[in-house]
Amino acid sequence: MASIPRAQLSPSVFLYNPDPKADPKPGPRLIIFASWAFAQDNHIVKYVTKYQELFPGSTILVLKSFLRHMFFIPEARRELIPAAEVIRNVLGTESSSDEDKEPSLLIHAFFEYWLEHNDQGRLPLHATVLDSTPGRYEYWVIVAAVMFGVPRGRWLQRLFSLPLAHLLSSVMWIWVRVLGGRDWVPIWGDGANDPTRSVETCRSYVYSRTDPLIPYFDVEAHVKDAQDKGYSVLHQVDFGDSDHVAHARTDPERYWKIVRETWEA
Repeated sequence: MASIPRAQLSPSVFLYNPDPKADPKPGPRLIIFASWAFAQDNHIVKYVTKYQELFPGSTILVLKSFLRHMFFIPEARRELIPAAEVIRNVLGTESSSDEDKEPSLLIHAFFEYWLEHNDQGRLPLHATVLDSTPGRYEYWVIVAAVMFGVPRGRWLQRLFSLPLAHLLSSVMWIWVRVLGGRDWVPIWGDGANDPTRSVETCRSYVYSRTDPLIPYFDVEAHVKDAQDKGYSVLHQVDFGDSDHVAHARTDPERYWKIVRETWEA
């Protein structure tokens, strides 16, 4: 991401200001890009670059997620404080309850932990794109998710990471299956379907049936729950054999058409 100027506001919050010389185009005043866990900068920058091409007048707020956010909730909240400040500074104190207003916010989320830990309260009226999310706890899914963040060529690192992945998933299994605790994973997705926290013009889902980390039926269950609660789902697109968080690479024209139409709806 070094080629694009940015300001780091916390270990997980990065700000990209719009180019003041850019030709104005209809677009959101603020784009929140909530990346997937273990996302590398060189992956995130591709989305930032495309958004700057589509909406050069938009401020872009990148939220990176890390494994530690699942366990150290106070730390996650602290790291998100600058994000709440940016939202207030860019969007002001406009009320999300005013349905006559035009949306000023576009949320592009691969992981919704930030919504659960955001102290901003109810977000302003917005459009949402949900990519390869949300899911729920399954033993092998958690193991695969942890290993997904370890580069395939680093065999020694993968060798040490695998037992840790099983340990993490075992702890979650005991908590959820034995002790009857609440599944941590869908808590974040539930926030996107909570009208007290999220009010939208519309949303779109992109996912695939071959995603090894997020089963398609979890996404489709979330779609149904959203529709039952009155949310407008513009697109629900299965990208076939596309890999996890790889849909923009698999079919970029189709992917970014969905993003544009979601905002313009």
